[in-house]
Amino acid sequence: MPRRGPLKLARRLPIATIAATLALLAGSTVPAVAASPAPTLEASPSHITFGDGVTLSGSAPDEAGCAAGRTARLEWSPSDSAVWTLRTSTTTGTDGSFTFADSPTGTGWYRIELVPSGGCPSASSDPVRVLVRARVDVSILASGLTAGSCPSLTTIVSPPKPGQQVEVQGHSPSGWVVLDELTLDRDSSARARPCFGFDDLGIVRLRVRWPAQDPANATGTSPALSFRIEKAPWMRRIDRLIGGRPVSLAVGVDGTALYERAGNVPRTPASNEKLLLSMALLDRLGAGHRIATIAAAASVDGGVVPGNLWILGRGDPEIRRARMGALARRLAEAGIRRIQGRVMGAVSYFRHDWWAEGWRPGITRRYVAPPTALTFDENRTGSGYTMSPERLAAESLTRRLRALGIRVSGTPGAGAPPDGLTDVAEIRSRPLLTLLLRMNRPSDNFYAEVLGKLLAATSDGPPGTIAKGAGVLRSWVTSHGAAFSLHDGSGLSYANRVTAAGILHLLGVADGTSWGRVLRGTLATGGQGTLEDRLHGERVRAKTGTLDNVSALSGWVWLERDRAWAEFSILSALPKWLAIRIEDGIVRTLSAHAR
Repeated sequence: MPRRGPLKLARRLPIATIAATLALLAGSTVPAVAASPAPTLEASPSHITFGDGVTLSGSAPDEAGCAAGRTARLEWSPSDSAVWTLRTSTTTGTDGSFTFADSPTGTGWYRIELVPSGGCPSASSDPVRVLVRARVDVSILASGLTAGSCPSLTTIVSPPKPGQQVEVQGHSPSGWVVLDELTLDRDSSARARPCFGFDDLGIVRLRVRWPAQDPANATGTSPALSFRIEKAPWMRRIDRLIGGRPVSLAVGVDGTALYERAGNVPRTPASNEKLLLSMALLDRLGAGHRIATIAAAASVDGGVVPGNLWILGRGDPEIRRARMGALARRLAEAGIRRIQGRVMGAVSYFRHDWWAEGWRPGITRRYVAPPTALTFDENRTGSGYTMSPERLAAESLTRRLRALGIRVSGTPGAGAPPDGLTDVAEIRSRPLLTLLLRMNRPSDNFYAEVLGKLLAATSDGPPGTIAKGAGVLRSWVTSHGAAFSLHDGSGLSYANRVTAAGILHLLGVADGTSWGRVLRGTLATGGQGTLEDRLHGERVRAKTGTLDNVSALSGWVWLERDRAWAEFSILSALPKWLAIRIEDGIVRTLSAHAR
């Protein structure tokens, strides 16, 4: 380390003393100038904040009449320098005492230098360290703070620290946590707009901290600001709308909870399940994914299929006569002229299950056709649902092949296809985005259960089943921070359980993805789909849900004040007429008054 003492003092000392002093200098971060006898020096306090003062006091050694009337020079050396500079000087009292007052700008060392006079030699005190914290001032501009408000916070750090960082901290049960990091401008100030949500109701404490980033100052922290967060008027209005009824509600913007009521109470989601299924499908497959329906055979010889031609469905819920006509044309374009066997619809990619835990015997199946991998006309006939859509698809393709002049020998049928088939032709569905729009706006249960089995088959391999699809959906939900009990894809199960807070969280997850805006576009707005008779004129995108004494509405509502979308989820155990009145009142209140 550089030497702090003057050379003239060292030359006056005995050689042994010089050696000891040099040894001390070599091993100390603060070299001391050894003088014998030395004046004393103390600093009070030894830790200050920039702008505060420190008192430095001590006395000259009372030896050979050299205590009184001595000139005492107060010298200063910053912590990152070896240079001593004069701050001020005084004359010792009759008892040899002296006192100084100083206001250092940064951390450093003080010492006293006694000037030689009247035969009294010069002498230096041991250095005394004074630590100087940066001063951090903070103010917040707000006229009444409510949940959802974002007041203006300003902080200034002294001495100036332009370009350095400060932390905005909030107090939590576990201590102070960093809420934001700011960069100080050229005036050594920074501004932020911390937002307070429903979870912040009550007393909130904030402070700003400058972590030491240079040797001049120690870490500085502002005094804590304490203030109360109250409910906003629109929150009180929602409180009155809900009253004491069994309704769960969670509202948020950009990850900040604006309002919550019974948000973690498990409730039946009904068709809000389709909202979750849509998320998992978009995340797994992408909005542009198209589902193949394939014509395959064991072999093809010069345009002739010696055996059967198989239709391999993969979960397209929109196979109809026109689609079979398109597949027939693809086969003709592939050069197929004759099928010596039969056209067969494959039944093995999805299992023929048509039940889930929580479905009501004799009731639930009225609302959903059997979900199969190869569908046809949504698996309906003039007399009701069909359990043999694969055979109907085979019959339709056979007719269209014959209409194109392609000979088919056998009668159409259905069954499990053999291994080792080769693709001959295929058609593809409309994009997944379009299928989800068709599922969500009218809340189509058949689309949901077919696409749920598709999720299972593409994630865990065939055969796709309702239970496997629900299992994949549960895993996706869990992996994204929620914990639900799910048993189907459509939401027809009364055993399904979700929470409003959990759905709100997943809507926030969706907002942070590339497909979040796509998902929002698949949902009904006021006067459309399942909102056909509701919320006309409101800018809302939401999924409804309805079972006996179960209602749900979750999605996004446009906040006019913020000009931004807010996520929300409303789940209730109420008759539909009453639930609609409350749901619509909440949405209108949020739209016009929130934030």
